[in-house]
Amino acid sequence: MTSPVAATEQIEDLQRQIEQLKHRAILELKVKLAEARALVVELQSQIEKFSGEVAPEKTRKARISVTIAQVVDAIKGGATNYRAIATKLGTSAATVAKKIKTEGKAAGISSTGQKAAFALRVK
Repeated sequence: MTSPVAATEQIEDLQRQIEQLKHRAILELKVKLAEARALVVELQSQIEKFSGEVAPEKTRKARISVTIAQVVDAIKGGATNYRAIATKLGTSAATVAKKIKTEGKAAGISSTGQKAAFALRVK
């Protein structure tokens, strides 16, 4: 029978081994992913060569950060919900909601009503 100290050491050793195996597995998957991405690029290149058509590049929308002051100004300018504020600021409603959730109370932003009657206002 093993002592509790020896058992604890064995458990810790096994946990270290598990972490090392996880790390190696992640590295291997990252290498495979990079290889797969390279293969996709190569296949797209071959398709372009044979078809003569250039595949459209996927573009990401640039993230637009907003300040709480901009949100407050939009509300004062008549925007009463996340979507209206987002439209005025050229960003997403989710970005506006996140900003109001994190900094809105300190800026004096409050809401009235529920769902359809929901409106934002500044104190």
